[in-house]
Amino acid sequence: MPRAVVIGAGVAGLATAIRLQIKGYQVDVYEANAYPGGKLHQQTQDGYRFDLGPSLFTLPHLVNELFELAGESPEDHFRYTQKETVCHYFWEDGTRFQAPAQVDQFVLEASHAFSVKPENLRAYLKRNKSKYELTKSLFLEKSLHKWTTYLSRNTLKALANLAQFDLTKTLDQSNRAYWKSEKLNQLFNRYATYNGSSPYKTPGIMSLIPYLEMELGTIPRWEGCTL
Repeated sequence: MPRAVVIGAGVAGLATAIRLQIKGYQVDVYEANAYPGGKLHQQTQDGYRFDLGPSLFTLPHLVNELFELAGESPEDHFRYTQKETVCHYFWEDGTRFQAPAQVDQFVLEASHAFSVKPENLRAYLKRNKSKYELTKSLFLEKSLHKWTTYLSRNTLKALANLAQFDLTKTLDQSNRAYWKSEKLNQLFNRYATYNGSSPYKTPGIMSLIPYLEMELGTIPRWEGCTL
């Protein structure tokens, strides 16, 4: 039996170990902490439980897929509630906005709150979806270490639509092309913080993240998760 070593028992490390074991490897997982899960962790004190992260979880279908590959029912291990409100936003002048997770509702409420044309918002969100659809097979579903990834039909399609990715623009510039509202721009600029980036430096392709939240769903809390 071939052997494999995985460094780190976070979500990525555990997922990798499970997939390797399914393929017939004997897997050893090494973790510096006394617990698995990485950021997916909790602490208890005085009878209270405190979740340490993640604050939200996108693409939950990939977690379900992992249990299914292992011959397990996802509901037996991974139970969650999908958010109806993505986030609450507050500004110093007292403005508040609760961003609905449902796209049509978000467009309706955001266009009114920030005096933006609904068709501009829809065009922006449609472009975000296109960015995700064109890149997901390259970056999420295939290995970047294989030449076949780059020689696929999906790669050629992505290259043909390269202009849609806004690679030569910053996220801030990409957002400002659709409206003049400074508050709405701040709302969408905050997606750069997902990986600790600045909206004034990170490429405009980062604008695909709102699509993950609004159309693919986010998880605000865990009803149960067994590692």
